Amino acid sequence: MAQDPEFSRLMMLGELPERDGRPFAIAADPEECRRVAERLELVALGRLAFGGRLEHGPRAGVLILRGRLEADATQRCVVTLEPVVAHLDVEIERYFVLGPEVEVDEILVSPDDEEPEPLDGTCLDLGEIAVEELALALDPYPRAADADAQLEAQRAAIQGGAGTDAARSAFAALAALRDQGKGT
Repeated sequence: MAQDPEFSRLMMLGELPERDGRPFAIAADPEECRRVAERLELVALGRLAFGGRLEHGPRAGVLILRGRLEADATQRCVVTLEPVVAHLDVEIERYFVLGPEVEVDEILVSPDDEEPEPLDGTCLDLGEIAVEELALALDPYPRAADADAQLEAQRAAIQGGAGTDAARSAFAALAALRDQGKGT
């Protein structure tokens, strides 16, 4: 049994006007934000909004989604585990192709060209696209403002407890941490 998506907003593709496309604006409610935060292992997600336009591309069957994602996310610092708050404001451009993928004998790959993602159904889940883009936009190694100072303090404490050069080796530092833990 498939799990319900955390944040889903479907746009029917059959109703997409040929000339101007269709604008959209979606936002996650508090429960959806909580579920997305849980999925992405965030401390919290205060806001998630995605707006833009879906339009037909220059080739038949190609759709272009352009928009802006805004989010207020709280992650854990990779050093101190303290909360790190981030405001994200990201421009998004994605390409999709309707129907089965076109098979060609030769594929030319250019780093500047975006390959369209195939769409099997009759709708596009804008909510899932927003979650995917949020995951890509998050800092993979968030750091609190004082993380470097705390690392330096830990290094100094380890080095200060060991008097000789031999004691400054990695194994000596680990032993010092072990002994420090036994003293408490």
